[in-house]
Amino acid sequence: MIKFQNVIKTYEGNVRAIDNVSFNVEDGEFVILLGPSGCGKTTLLRMVNQLETITDGDIILNDKSVRHSNIIEMRRNIGYVIQSNGLFPNMTIEDNVLAVPNLIGWDRAKQQKRYSYLMDLIGLNPDEYRKRYPHELSGGQQQRIGVARALAADPPVMLMDEPFGALDPIIRTRLQEEFLQIQREVKKTILFVSHDIDEAVKMGDRIALFRDGKIMQYDRPAEILSHPNNDFVSEFIGNDRMLKSMSLYTVKDLSNVCSLQPNITSEDIKIIKENTSLRTAISLLLNQEADQLVIEDENGNNMGSLTFDLINEFLRKEVRGSKAYE
Repeated sequence: MIKFQNVIKTYEGNVRAIDNVSFNVEDGEFVILLGPSGCGKTTLLRMVNQLETITDGDIILNDKSVRHSNIIEMRRNIGYVIQSNGLFPNMTIEDNVLAVPNLIGWDRAKQQKRYSYLMDLIGLNPDEYRKRYPHELSGGQQQRIGVARALAADPPVMLMDEPFGALDPIIRTRLQEEFLQIQREVKKTILFVSHDIDEAVKMGDRIALFRDGKIMQYDRPAEILSHPNNDFVSEFIGNDRMLKSMSLYTVKDLSNVCSLQPNITSEDIKIIKENTSLRTAISLLLNQEADQLVIEDENGNNMGSLTFDLINEFLRKEVRGSKAYE
């Protein structure tokens, strides 16, 4: 658990970057620090591993004050991923991934096992990339390696500062989905900085929305969408909260409430998985990328077709009466 207790960060001239912030992050929870540029979210993130000092208050990490912890030891137990990935350019991919395990003295066999596991986890062939260097990889591949390196020593906590922000929209969406799948397997406690409400709704268990160093609202995405605390929160969410709320549901959620339609004979189809968000499915239908969306379960079994009529039925039965939309 991470506890923020009346945390204050003051810079020269008595400028408060973080203004008396208090909230808790439970073990295994994925919390998004959200807000416009300059709101203090990255400063707060960097205070957890003491890249920024705390002026007043405290942050308790696994029952220990970060202000009174050994900084080097503490940082070795925290995974850290930044937007530019931070890979060492003169080191191979294998050496980058294993930097911390090597530093803390893991034996070679254990390191090799961990490297292979992590590379498989992020979808890159361990042997193919072992001796390559960061400059030989695409931006998306480098970002994957950054995530693998952060996970290498199996830290209980991960700090992620807009890790997908510099990527193009297609790669960014794919990495978001892949990282959510990784999180379902590894179940880390994650603080993730973002300025994108769509990313926050899609990825976070909870969202802490900041303005001028203060928390405007800390809640689950559905509650923030349906019950914004004030005008700032409402304006930051935007007017399309109904569409944003579709990121909270998957095609599988719809199929549990509505019966998917039989497939129509057509060559112009698109196959999507049942864990695809309804927002993505709606976009595909609106863009007319196919005559029909054919849904497959995790085992590749055909479940039927998704149509706008079914989405409307789901909205009537489930969404409009739920806490995600009132």
